[in-house]
Amino acid sequence: MNKIFYRRPLISTPVSPIIFKLPATAVSRKNQNVETIRGLAIILVVLGHMIGYTSTGGMRVGDDSIYRYVYYSLEYLRLPLFTVISGWVYANKPIQLMDQSKFIKGKLRRLILPMFVLSTLLFLFRMITPGTNTTPEISDLPRNLIFPYDVYWYLFSLFLIFLTITVLDTKSFFHKPAGWCLALAGSFVLLFISENFLDAVPNLFSFKGAAYLFPFFLLGIGIFRYSEFLLNDKTTFAILMVFITTLVIQQVIWFGNFPVQEKHSILGMTVGISGVLLLFRLKPKNNLLIWIGSFAYGIFLFHVFFTGGSRILLLKLGIENQLAILVLGVLCAVFFSILVEIVISKSRVLRFLFLGLKKEGK
Repeated sequence: MNKIFYRRPLISTPVSPIIFKLPATAVSRKNQNVETIRGLAIILVVLGHMIGYTSTGGMRVGDDSIYRYVYYSLEYLRLPLFTVISGWVYANKPIQLMDQSKFIKGKLRRLILPMFVLSTLLFLFRMITPGTNTTPEISDLPRNLIFPYDVYWYLFSLFLIFLTITVLDTKSFFHKPAGWCLALAGSFVLLFISENFLDAVPNLFSFKGAAYLFPFFLLGIGIFRYSEFLLNDKTTFAILMVFITTLVIQQVIWFGNFPVQEKHSILGMTVGISGVLLLFRLKPKNNLLIWIGSFAYGIFLFHVFFTGGSRILLLKLGIENQLAILVLGVLCAVFFSILVEIVISKSRVLRFLFLGLKKEGK
């Protein structure tokens, strides 16, 4: 089978310390349901990168592989879920509650500094490590300044979104349901323009990624501010019907051997939006996912070193079973990323460079 690939807030209760115990500050400040979803989202991101976007990346699975099917089935939900959470978290502490310049400087430190440091390290890591899927040339390294390398495009896109929201969220109309809907509609127009008229324009600072993610970020803000409208019983039933219908269409496309729809297609956006809304409506709660979710940013930053590294190591150890490589690779990437974050957090300099955290406090 040949495939064509293109490219108001929830109620929070104290965390039960049965298995994983979070710090008291995390328990009191963070919403269990959202942290559970965040833990699920980062696992899906790691899983996707472990499998690989195409047959030449990740585990190098064929386009007719069951693992390619898994990748495709989850593609419309992974980053949208992660981005909706970012919007929801932002809505907890919007720009009106802080100094605008301080907010932007904080995002530069938290997003752009780790992006430059870690993308450079990943670039060099792939240059010197045998067995990697790609071996970059040192002459291409300066491109990281304007064309973010590998998975770190997401951080630059998110930064552009934060720059936009610092303007949008200071306007009174945006704080009304009609104004939010208007902004959401405008974000879809921007996405349409980006995907249909700007193909020849270089993706400077990953602005095309920002156009794709912006509707989901706005959705996260909407879930926080207008949940009585977005997540009521009648709306949820309609969303469920939409999700089931589009999910069936997605599966028919795969098994019917039709060209796979891009993640920013109407189908991809509909599956992503409806699926995210249903997850927030379900309010899942799982202590393990809550614990993993508390390290989600660190896992995102570091996991790519361990997905490729674990795959290379497992193959050298003679382990060739794809399921074993996938499971062990995901576990290694999550566990060692958490370990790295814990170790780095103990150093004021390293936590600043690699995590974008202030040398004192957060």
